[in-house]
Amino acid sequence: MDQKMKLSTKKFSLTVIVLSGAFVCAILIQVALSFLFLEKTGQAKIVGSSQVAQIIAESQFVNVVLEAKSAYVFDISTNKVLYAKNENEALPLASITKIMTALTARSTISENAIITLSNRDISSEGDSGLNVGERWRLGDLLDVALIVSSNDAAHAVANFVGRQGHSTEEGISEAAYFRNFIEMMNSKAQTMGLSTMKFYNETGLDIQENGLSSGSARMTPGAYGSAKDVSLLMTELWKTYPSQLEITARRDVRIVSQNGIAHALSNTNEALGHFPGMVGSKTGYTTLAGGNLAIIFDVGIGRPVVAVVLGSTYEGRFDDMQKLTDATLKTLQ
Repeated sequence: MDQKMKLSTKKFSLTVIVLSGAFVCAILIQVALSFLFLEKTGQAKIVGSSQVAQIIAESQFVNVVLEAKSAYVFDISTNKVLYAKNENEALPLASITKIMTALTARSTISENAIITLSNRDISSEGDSGLNVGERWRLGDLLDVALIVSSNDAAHAVANFVGRQGHSTEEGISEAAYFRNFIEMMNSKAQTMGLSTMKFYNETGLDIQENGLSSGSARMTPGAYGSAKDVSLLMTELWKTYPSQLEITARRDVRIVSQNGIAHALSNTNEALGHFPGMVGSKTGYTTLAGGNLAIIFDVGIGRPVVAVVLGSTYEGRFDDMQKLTDATLKTLQ
Protein backbone atom coordinates (compact mmCIF):
# COMPACT_ATOMS: atom_id res chain seq x y z
CA MET A 1 0.00 0.00 0.00
CA ASP A 2 2.82 2.35 0.95
CA GLN A 3 4.68 1.44 -2.23
CA LYS A 4 1.61 2.21 -4.35
CA MET A 5 1.18 5.56 -2.67
CA LYS A 6 4.81 6.40 -3.34
CA LEU A 7 4.38 5.55 -7.01
CA SER A 8 1.19 7.64 -7.24
CA THR A 9 2.90 10.56 -5.59
CA LYS A 10 5.83 10.31 -7.95
CA LYS A 11 3.50 10.21 -10.98
CA PHE A 12 1.60 13.22 -9.67
CA SER A 13 4.84 15.14 -9.17
CA LEU A 14 6.00 14.32 -12.69
CA THR A 15 2.64 15.43 -14.08
CA VAL A 16 2.90 18.76 -12.25
CA ILE A 17 6.42 19.29 -13.53
CA VAL A 18 5.38 18.53 -17.13
CA LEU A 19 2.37 20.83 -16.95
CA SER A 20 4.39 23.59 -15.34
CA GLY A 21 7.02 23.26 -18.03
CA ALA A 22 4.38 23.47 -20.74
CA PHE A 23 2.90 26.58 -19.12
CA VAL A 24 6.31 28.28 -18.96
CA CYS A 25 7.00 27.35 -22.57
CA ALA A 26 3.68 28.84 -23.62
CA ILE A 27 4.54 32.10 -21.86
CA LEU A 28 7.99 32.18 -23.46
CA ILE A 29 6.49 31.57 -26.91
CA GLN A 30 3.96 34.36 -26.36
CA VAL A 31 6.69 36.78 -25.26
CA ALA A 32 8.81 35.79 -28.27
CA LEU A 33 5.92 36.37 -30.66
CA SER A 34 5.23 39.73 -29.03
CA PHE A 35 8.88 40.65 -29.41
CA LEU A 36 8.87 39.67 -33.10
CA PHE A 37 5.70 41.70 -33.70
CA LEU A 38 7.14 44.75 -31.98
CA GLU A 39 10.45 44.31 -33.79
CA LYS A 40 8.62 44.19 -37.10
CA THR A 41 6.47 47.24 -36.44
CA GLY A 42 9.36 49.22 -35.00
CA GLN A 43 7.47 49.97 -31.80
CA ALA A 44 10.12 48.61 -29.47
CA LYS A 45 13.37 46.69 -29.35
CA ILE A 46 13.41 45.47 -25.75
CA VAL A 47 10.04 44.85 -24.14
CA GLY A 48 9.20 44.46 -20.47
CA SER A 49 5.78 43.87 -18.96
CA SER A 50 5.19 47.59 -18.36
CA GLN A 51 6.24 48.41 -21.91
CA VAL A 52 3.88 45.79 -23.32
CA ALA A 53 1.03 47.31 -21.32
CA GLN A 54 1.96 50.75 -22.59
CA ILE A 55 2.05 49.60 -26.20
CA ILE A 56 -1.33 47.92 -25.85
CA ALA A 57 -2.75 51.16 -24.46
CA GLU A 58 -1.23 53.22 -27.26
CA SER A 59 -2.65 50.84 -29.86
CA GLN A 60 -5.94 52.71 -29.48
CA PHE A 61 -4.45 55.10 -32.04
CA VAL A 62 -3.29 52.36 -34.45
CA ASN A 63 -6.45 52.36 -36.54
CA VAL A 64 -6.96 56.14 -36.51
CA VAL A 65 -7.16 57.46 -40.09
CA LEU A 66 -7.20 61.24 -40.53
CA GLU A 67 -7.86 63.64 -43.39
CA ALA A 68 -5.43 66.07 -41.77
CA LYS A 69 -1.91 66.37 -43.14
CA SER A 70 -0.54 66.75 -39.64
CA ALA A 71 -1.71 65.99 -36.10
CA TYR A 72 -0.37 65.90 -32.57
CA VAL A 73 -1.78 64.78 -29.20
CA PHE A 74 0.16 65.56 -26.04
CA ASP A 75 -0.57 64.74 -22.39
CA ILE A 76 0.31 68.01 -20.64
CA SER A 77 0.34 66.57 -17.12
CA THR A 78 2.79 63.75 -17.89
CA ASN A 79 4.71 65.38 -20.79
CA LYS A 80 3.95 62.34 -22.93
CA VAL A 81 3.26 62.24 -26.66
CA LEU A 82 0.14 60.16 -27.31
CA TYR A 83 -0.07 60.53 -31.09
CA ALA A 84 1.93 62.21 -33.83
CA LYS A 85 1.56 62.51 -37.60
CA ASN A 86 3.99 64.79 -39.48
CA GLU A 87 4.04 66.83 -36.27
CA ASN A 88 7.11 68.89 -37.24
CA GLU A 89 5.95 69.90 -40.72
CA ALA A 90 5.33 73.65 -41.09
CA LEU A 91 1.86 74.22 -42.55
CA PRO A 92 -0.42 77.26 -43.03
CA LEU A 93 -2.03 78.13 -39.70
CA ALA A 94 -5.03 80.24 -40.78
CA SER A 95 -6.81 81.64 -37.69
CA ILE A 96 -4.82 79.43 -35.32
CA THR A 97 -2.52 82.46 -35.69
CA LYS A 98 -4.80 84.40 -33.33
CA ILE A 99 -3.52 82.32 -30.40
CA MET A 100 -0.15 84.03 -30.86
CA THR A 101 -1.90 87.37 -31.39
CA ALA A 102 -3.56 86.95 -28.00
CA LEU A 103 -0.41 85.75 -26.22
CA THR A 104 1.71 88.59 -27.66
CA ALA A 105 -0.85 91.25 -26.74
CA ARG A 106 -1.40 89.95 -23.19
CA SER A 107 2.38 89.72 -22.67
CA THR A 108 2.78 93.36 -23.69
CA ILE A 109 0.01 95.42 -22.10
CA SER A 110 -2.76 95.11 -19.51
CA GLU A 111 -5.97 93.30 -20.38
CA ASN A 112 -7.78 96.39 -19.07
CA ALA A 113 -6.29 98.72 -21.69
CA ILE A 114 -9.04 100.43 -23.70
CA ILE A 115 -9.06 100.25 -27.50
CA THR A 116 -11.22 102.52 -29.68
CA LEU A 117 -12.00 100.90 -33.03
CA SER A 118 -11.11 102.83 -36.18
CA ASN A 119 -12.32 102.53 -39.78
CA ARG A 120 -9.19 100.59 -40.65
CA ASP A 121 -9.74 98.17 -37.77
CA ILE A 122 -13.05 96.93 -39.12
CA SER A 123 -12.07 96.79 -42.79
CA SER A 124 -10.63 93.29 -42.51
CA GLU A 125 -12.26 90.28 -44.15
CA GLY A 126 -15.42 89.16 -42.36
CA ASP A 127 -17.94 90.97 -40.16
CA SER A 128 -18.15 90.14 -36.46
CA GLY A 129 -20.54 92.97 -35.57
CA LEU A 130 -17.99 95.47 -34.27
CA ASN A 131 -18.56 99.21 -34.78
CA VAL A 132 -16.34 102.16 -35.68
CA GLY A 133 -15.79 104.26 -32.56
CA GLU A 134 -16.73 101.43 -30.20
CA ARG A 135 -14.50 101.13 -27.13
CA TRP A 136 -13.28 97.76 -25.87
CA ARG A 137 -11.15 96.30 -23.10
CA LEU A 138 -8.20 94.51 -24.63
CA GLY A 139 -9.13 91.26 -22.85
CA ASP A 140 -12.71 91.39 -24.14
CA LEU A 141 -11.59 92.19 -27.69
CA LEU A 142 -9.25 89.19 -27.61
CA ASP A 143 -12.19 87.04 -26.49
CA VAL A 144 -14.01 88.15 -29.64
CA ALA A 145 -10.95 87.36 -31.76
CA LEU A 146 -10.68 83.85 -30.33
CA ILE A 147 -14.34 82.82 -30.01
CA VAL A 148 -15.67 83.94 -33.40
CA SER A 149 -12.23 84.23 -35.03
CA SER A 150 -12.83 87.95 -35.64
CA ASN A 151 -10.30 89.44 -38.05
CA ASP A 152 -11.53 92.92 -37.10
CA ALA A 153 -10.75 92.30 -33.43
CA ALA A 154 -7.30 90.86 -34.17
CA HIS A 155 -6.56 93.78 -36.51
CA ALA A 156 -7.56 96.34 -33.86
CA VAL A 157 -5.40 94.63 -31.23
CA ALA A 158 -2.36 94.56 -33.54
CA ASN A 159 -2.82 98.24 -34.44
CA PHE A 160 -3.14 99.27 -30.79
CA VAL A 161 -0.37 97.13 -29.29
CA GLY A 162 2.00 97.81 -32.19
CA ARG A 163 1.92 101.55 -31.55
CA GLN A 164 2.81 101.27 -27.85
CA GLY A 165 5.86 103.42 -27.10
CA HIS A 166 5.34 105.56 -30.20
CA SER A 167 3.62 108.95 -30.27
CA THR A 168 1.48 110.11 -33.19
CA GLU A 169 3.83 113.09 -33.59
CA GLU A 170 6.65 110.81 -34.70
CA GLY A 171 5.08 110.50 -38.12
CA ILE A 172 5.02 106.70 -38.06
CA SER A 173 2.43 105.18 -40.39
CA GLU A 174 -0.21 102.69 -39.28
CA ALA A 175 1.45 100.12 -41.52
CA ALA A 176 4.55 100.48 -39.37
CA TYR A 177 2.50 99.74 -36.24
CA PHE A 178 1.27 96.51 -37.77
CA ARG A 179 4.80 95.55 -38.84
CA ASN A 180 5.96 96.23 -35.29
CA PHE A 181 3.33 93.90 -33.88
CA ILE A 182 4.17 91.13 -36.37
CA GLU A 183 7.84 91.44 -35.35
CA MET A 184 6.73 91.06 -31.74
CA MET A 185 4.83 87.88 -32.65
CA ASN A 186 7.84 86.39 -34.42
CA SER A 187 10.13 87.39 -31.56
CA LYS A 188 7.77 85.66 -29.14
CA ALA A 189 7.88 82.49 -31.23
CA GLN A 190 11.69 82.52 -31.22
CA THR A 191 11.84 83.10 -27.47
CA MET A 192 9.54 80.12 -26.92
CA GLY A 193 11.61 77.92 -29.23
CA LEU A 194 8.81 77.53 -31.79
CA SER A 195 11.22 77.15 -34.68
CA THR A 196 8.63 76.22 -37.33
CA MET A 197 6.46 79.29 -36.72
CA LYS A 198 6.57 82.35 -38.95
CA PHE A 199 3.97 85.12 -38.95
CA TYR A 200 3.23 87.60 -41.75
CA ASN A 201 0.01 89.02 -40.33
CA GLU A 202 -2.01 88.91 -37.10
CA THR A 203 -5.05 87.11 -38.49
CA GLY A 204 -3.67 84.16 -40.44
CA LEU A 205 -5.60 85.23 -43.54
CA ASP A 206 -4.06 84.28 -46.88
CA ILE A 207 -2.14 87.22 -48.39
CA GLN A 208 -2.45 88.38 -51.99
CA GLU A 209 0.98 88.97 -53.48
CA ASN A 210 1.62 92.47 -54.84
CA GLY A 211 2.16 93.28 -58.48
CA LEU A 212 -0.33 90.80 -59.90
CA SER A 213 -3.76 91.42 -61.37
CA SER A 214 -6.71 90.30 -59.28
CA GLY A 215 -7.53 87.60 -61.80
CA SER A 216 -4.10 86.00 -61.60
CA ALA A 217 -3.01 86.99 -58.11
CA ARG A 218 -1.06 84.42 -56.17
CA MET A 219 -1.87 83.89 -52.53
CA THR A 220 0.54 83.08 -49.73
CA PRO A 221 -0.29 81.94 -46.17
CA GLY A 222 -0.46 84.56 -43.44
CA ALA A 223 1.41 82.28 -41.04
CA TYR A 224 3.14 78.91 -40.83
CA GLY A 225 3.73 76.45 -38.01
CA SER A 226 3.78 72.77 -37.08
CA ALA A 227 1.17 70.86 -35.11
CA LYS A 228 3.70 70.29 -32.33
CA ASP A 229 4.53 74.00 -32.06
CA VAL A 230 0.82 74.90 -32.09
CA SER A 231 0.32 72.56 -29.12
CA LEU A 232 3.14 74.30 -27.24
CA LEU A 233 1.74 77.74 -28.09
CA MET A 234 -1.78 76.90 -27.00
CA THR A 235 -0.55 75.31 -23.79
CA GLU A 236 1.46 78.44 -23.00
CA LEU A 237 -1.58 80.72 -23.46
CA TRP A 238 -3.66 78.44 -21.23
CA LYS A 239 -1.03 78.23 -18.49
CA THR A 240 -0.17 81.94 -18.52
CA TYR A 241 -3.59 83.51 -19.15
CA PRO A 242 -6.12 80.71 -18.50
CA SER A 243 -9.25 82.89 -18.57
CA GLN A 244 -8.33 84.14 -22.05
CA LEU A 245 -8.56 80.62 -23.44
CA GLU A 246 -11.15 79.00 -21.20
CA ILE A 247 -13.94 81.26 -22.50
CA THR A 248 -13.46 79.55 -25.88
CA ALA A 249 -14.82 76.32 -24.36
CA ARG A 250 -18.29 77.86 -24.34
CA ARG A 251 -20.68 77.49 -27.26
CA ASP A 252 -22.31 80.92 -26.90
CA VAL A 253 -21.15 84.00 -25.02
CA ARG A 254 -22.37 87.55 -24.46
CA ILE A 255 -19.75 90.28 -24.27
CA VAL A 256 -20.50 93.94 -23.56
CA SER A 257 -18.22 96.67 -24.91
CA GLN A 258 -17.34 99.79 -22.93
CA ASN A 259 -20.13 101.60 -24.78
CA GLY A 260 -22.67 99.23 -23.24
CA ILE A 261 -23.29 97.42 -26.55
CA ALA A 262 -23.99 93.71 -25.97
CA HIS A 263 -22.60 91.28 -28.53
CA ALA A 264 -24.00 87.72 -28.71
CA LEU A 265 -21.29 85.47 -30.12
CA SER A 266 -21.37 81.83 -31.27
CA ASN A 267 -18.21 79.73 -31.17
CA THR A 268 -16.66 78.82 -34.55
CA ASN A 269 -15.98 75.34 -33.16
CA GLU A 270 -19.18 73.73 -34.46
CA ALA A 271 -18.43 70.38 -32.81
CA LEU A 272 -17.82 71.86 -29.36
CA GLY A 273 -20.39 69.64 -27.61
CA HIS A 274 -18.82 66.46 -29.00
CA PHE A 275 -15.50 66.91 -27.19
CA PRO A 276 -15.76 66.01 -23.47
CA GLY A 277 -13.99 68.00 -20.77
CA MET A 278 -13.31 70.95 -23.06
CA VAL A 279 -10.90 73.56 -21.65
CA GLY A 280 -10.36 75.71 -24.75
CA SER A 281 -10.38 75.60 -28.55
CA LYS A 282 -9.40 77.53 -31.67
CA THR A 283 -10.44 76.93 -35.24
CA GLY A 284 -8.79 77.97 -38.48
CA TYR A 285 -9.72 77.78 -42.14
CA THR A 286 -8.49 79.37 -45.37
CA THR A 287 -8.16 78.17 -48.96
CA LEU A 288 -4.43 77.51 -48.55
CA ALA A 289 -4.54 76.11 -45.02
CA GLY A 290 -7.63 73.95 -45.27
CA GLY A 291 -9.28 73.08 -41.94
CA ASN A 292 -7.32 73.47 -38.70
CA LEU A 293 -8.37 72.88 -35.11
CA ALA A 294 -6.57 73.00 -31.75
CA ILE A 295 -8.14 72.08 -28.41
CA ILE A 296 -7.25 71.42 -24.79
CA PHE A 297 -9.52 68.98 -22.95
CA ASP A 298 -9.51 67.15 -19.62
CA VAL A 299 -9.54 63.35 -19.53
CA GLY A 300 -9.82 63.45 -15.76
CA ILE A 301 -9.29 65.78 -12.82
CA GLY A 302 -5.98 67.54 -13.38
CA ARG A 303 -5.28 65.59 -16.60
CA PRO A 304 -5.28 68.10 -19.51
CA VAL A 305 -4.44 66.98 -23.04
CA VAL A 306 -3.76 69.23 -26.04
CA ALA A 307 -4.66 68.02 -29.55
CA VAL A 308 -4.01 69.68 -32.90
CA VAL A 309 -4.98 68.90 -36.50
CA LEU A 310 -3.65 70.90 -39.46
CA GLY A 311 -4.37 70.67 -43.16
CA SER A 312 -7.70 68.87 -42.96
CA THR A 313 -10.95 70.03 -44.60
CA TYR A 314 -13.64 72.35 -43.24
CA GLU A 315 -15.73 69.48 -41.86
CA GLY A 316 -12.90 66.97 -41.71
CA ARG A 317 -11.09 68.83 -38.93
CA PHE A 318 -13.99 68.14 -36.56
CA ASP A 319 -14.19 64.46 -37.56
CA ASP A 320 -10.41 64.12 -37.20
CA MET A 321 -10.50 65.65 -33.74
CA GLN A 322 -13.36 63.37 -32.70
CA LYS A 323 -11.24 60.34 -33.63
CA LEU A 324 -8.27 61.66 -31.68
CA THR A 325 -10.27 62.52 -28.55
CA ASP A 326 -12.02 59.12 -28.62
CA ALA A 327 -8.68 57.30 -28.89
CA THR A 328 -7.20 59.47 -26.13
CA LEU A 329 -10.04 58.71 -23.75
CA LYS A 330 -9.80 54.96 -24.44
CA THR A 331 -6.06 55.10 -23.85
CA LEU A 332 -5.99 57.14 -20.64
CA GLN A 333 -9.23 56.31 -18.86
